[in-house]
Amino acid sequence: MAKFLPRIHWDACCWIAYIQREMPSPDCGFTEKRFELCSQVLKRAADEQVEIVTSSFTLAEVCKMPTSTTSPSINLPAFFDQPYVFLVNVDKVVGQKAQSLQLSGVGNLKPQDATHIATAQIANIPIFHTFDRKLLALDKLIKLNDGNMLRVVMPTREAPPLPLLAAQDNE
Repeated sequence: MAKFLPRIHWDACCWIAYIQREMPSPDCGFTEKRFELCSQVLKRAADEQVEIVTSSFTLAEVCKMPTSTTSPSINLPAFFDQPYVFLVNVDKVVGQKAQSLQLSGVGNLKPQDATHIATAQIANIPIFHTFDRKLLALDKLIKLNDGNMLRVVMPTREAPPLPLLAAQDNE
């Protein structure tokens, strides 16, 4: 029987935080150890505990000059080719859903943020990781296509799996 792993949608800022190795400093404007949080999620994905989904729009957004020769941004397309990373195409359906989100006024979303939220909605990805405070305020306010509410949290802040689901995974 195929094993179905929990899926998490990553906003572009999560990829950037990991690639840029973002950590708090006196002048950075945040206190989270972003690189470490993202590293933990990527390790869980590499260990086949979760899968990471992101919009293909992320490829355009994550466009930072590498700060070191070991940065994943040196060969960014290959970085996204990991077996635990899934790209969802931005097609007409995603575009229309993103447009609808913007017109509804929910969270006063920018086009790129609406595109990411729409991707999670259409793909029924229940957890959305971001560091964007405006998006974090949308936790449990947006309905997925399957009727469940989208959890918008920082990496590693999602609720642990239900005991029943954990027991199924061990079988």
